[in-house]
Amino acid sequence: MRKKILACAVSIAAVMLLPVTAAAVEKMLNADMSLDDLREFAKKNTYSYKIYEYEKENAEINAENTEYELKYYEQMLKKISQSDSEYYEYKLKIAELKKELELADMEFEYYDEDKEELDGKITDLALKSKYYELCGLEKQIGILQANVVYLKKYAEVEAVKLENRQSTETDCKLAQINLQMAENELSAAEKSVQNKTREISDFLNQYKDIEHFSVKCELPQSITYRKFDPEKLYKKFSEKNFELDKQRRSMEYDEDYLEEIKSIYGKDSDTYKSYRNSYEIEKLNFEIKENEYKSQITEMVSNYQQTYAEYLSNREYNSVLADKLDILKTAYDTGNMSELDYLKQYAELSEEMNKANNALAQADLLYDKLCLIEDGEDAVINNN
Repeated sequence: MRKKILACAVSIAAVMLLPVTAAAVEKMLNADMSLDDLREFAKKNTYSYKIYEYEKENAEINAENTEYELKYYEQMLKKISQSDSEYYEYKLKIAELKKELELADMEFEYYDEDKEELDGKITDLALKSKYYELCGLEKQIGILQANVVYLKKYAEVEAVKLENRQSTETDCKLAQINLQMAENELSAAEKSVQNKTREISDFLNQYKDIEHFSVKCELPQSITYRKFDPEKLYKKFSEKNFELDKQRRSMEYDEDYLEEIKSIYGKDSDTYKSYRNSYEIEKLNFEIKENEYKSQITEMVSNYQQTYAEYLSNREYNSVLADKLDILKTAYDTGNMSELDYLKQYAELSEEMNKANNALAQADLLYDKLCLIEDGEDAVINNN
């Protein structure tokens, strides 16, 4: 047990003191990095792979220590008779250790086969989510800039009208206030872009010298759609999810352990009744967790379908809005529309057309989450 605790402490300390890797020092962030560039950078510069190696080693150490302890008690049991006071104590200890060894072996196999790949997908999803947030902020800046251009022109027109006594001081002041508010909102959005860019660099473990780092925000032209069946999706998730499988195995051993206690103490004993009650509570809590997962997965599938439908609807509507913009531009160029009216409608239509981008990003991220759920990953459910 001391060896296990010491190994965990050493591993945690090693992660906390882990220096920036040579690759992280040599390869710095560049200008106009695409999402694919950021993904490649993340594979070489995030610490998740290092943490994974330590966790995997701890899982192996835990399994080896438990196996050693089990063999020790099995040998001790062979040396005593059923009449000895330690006999049943050793039998129960062996039953406990068999359960611990099975679960420890499961954990090591999970680290050896599935966890590294799933961790990579989770990291990729987190990076993609931050990237889309940044893209959304940059799109918002374009919309706010268009609104500022319109309000600036509106304020100028109101000032001229006031000079010609065609407007009031109140209307003129309101125009100036609206312009100031729009400029403040634009400034806040630009600050948010800087913060989000910094957040991405921090996520990639680059905390300084990022003045030349920028992100090239490009949303995909189209996104993948799949019709997910919530029941089938939960079934696949339940079969592949490590924690659920581990808990099922644990309860199987608990059931055997309960029978062992009954054979020793009798079914009317307080010891048996106490363990039985704990076992029944564990089963109920497991059922509650399963139902919660089912509900959350069903809700996520519904959100995905709804968001994708919104994306299709907005994308189709955007073709109509684009045609309208062309007509307005022609009207403005030919002198059939004032600059003020054109700028106003351009700002409004830009905001309306951005809804398709927002829906696209949300639907694409939900699709990735549902695919991860299909692989048995529960982090995307708990963080949804």
